[in-house]
Amino acid sequence: MMRRMRGKNWRVPLVAVCQFLVLQSALGQQVGGQRGLKIVTVEGEGAKNVVQQIAPKPLIVRVEDANNRPVPGATVVFTAPDGGPSGEFSNDSRTMRVITGQDGLAAAGMFHPNATTGPYQIRVSAQLEAETATAVISQINATERKGHGKLFTVLIVAGAAAGAALAYRKKNGSNASDTPTITFGGAAVGAPK
Repeated sequence: MMRRMRGKNWRVPLVAVCQFLVLQSALGQQVGGQRGLKIVTVEGEGAKNVVQQIAPKPLIVRVEDANNRPVPGATVVFTAPDGGPSGEFSNDSRTMRVITGQDGLAAAGMFHPNATTGPYQIRVSAQLEAETATAVISQINATERKGHGKLFTVLIVAGAAAGAALAYRKKNGSNASDTPTITFGGAAVGAPK
């Protein structure tokens, strides 16, 4: 009889402890599931930066919980690659640490691409208490566009033509109506007629 009592007394606390552990585990997963962090890139994804010039688009992310609500007070770290195409933040470092505001936003500030061209990824990590999240922002360092080269050449030629027209006018003592007009595909340079 004594043996049976000991077995029953022993089982009751064991069952209670097991139930408590299962309940605690379930509650812990529920809270973690509700809090679970994620990083959403707001600005900077796919940016094409001109080497050695401040990037025109800032790096901005929003940290959200599992219910897409902003998470204030999270620590966000932006990390540019150590080598190859990369850059530095305004603190002259490849790493920038910021805290999210009430809106869950974190901005890395100015980013200065290095002189190496090519694609790269800036790693972003967020942490609040025991919760963490990671993401990447893809960027490209490129050389300056040369689309204005033709316009620059036309302006130089037009300026030279106008200068030649003025020199002709002064040399020959002629008035504006005698000055030659030079036309480039419909645009006239020189004195009007």
